[in-house]
Amino acid sequence: MAAARRLEGRIAYVLGGGSDGPARPGEALPMGNGRAIALRLAAEGATVVVGDKVLARAEATVAHLDGPGLAVEVDAADPASCRAAVTAAIEHGAGRLDVVVCNVGLSGREPLKVQSLEDWDLASDVNVRSHWLTAQAALGPMLAQRSGAFAFVGSTAGVYSSRRSLSYEATKAAQLAVMRHVAVRYADRGIRSNAVVLGNIDSALVRREFGDAPGAARAAVVPMGREGRPEEAAGAVAFLVSDDAGYVTGQSLLVDGGVSAAWPVPPVVS
Repeated sequence: MAAARRLEGRIAYVLGGGSDGPARPGEALPMGNGRAIALRLAAEGATVVVGDKVLARAEATVAHLDGPGLAVEVDAADPASCRAAVTAAIEHGAGRLDVVVCNVGLSGREPLKVQSLEDWDLASDVNVRSHWLTAQAALGPMLAQRSGAFAFVGSTAGVYSSRRSLSYEATKAAQLAVMRHVAVRYADRGIRSNAVVLGNIDSALVRREFGDAPGAARAAVVPMGREGRPEEAAGAVAFLVSDDAGYVTGQSLLVDGGVSAAWPVPPVVS
């Protein structure tokens, strides 16, 4: 079914819109959450600016957009690069910016006992600092327009502990705090801010980090009996940044196949 054209004429920037993991079986273009989001926003009518640490990955996404787009290189660990990418998006939109999706993130596997300072600092820089810097840089045109929508791509690890990675859990929780601050501070100026909180998604990043074989073990902890798809994450984001969610702000939309609703909590799969 074709996507609705809810974002016709809008300018969107997706931070982390490339993909660097293995493709799913039969998939020509490796699909991560950011890439799927960029494709969905374009299918709904937006002009999409795609930012990625590797320009070629952003260019691959732009090449498959249903409509115009721009690829920009952005290092999420570099504040100047984060700001420059937003500036490029604003210039591409002739001064306008309607939608910002902060998707970039690093996973980790270090529990408290062995948590390293280097891992903590990098996770903080990428998973939190890059998001608030991006939002801060995007505020100018949104305040001038008195409209705009942010979507932060979070994780259930920011709400429930997986016992796996302290830095990932802490930074994903902080990311949601950034989302809520934007929502409450600027709600009366036409700006909305929400998050999708993702569970087990069969994304390129997950396949790279945890193996690219079919995720039967990962799916076993999900009440729906399967992993989610990046396209399903993208559908949730498209709703939140569209006018269909015009009275929704400051919310964390759980997209996890029912994991967070289950009791007892499913065991962690190593």
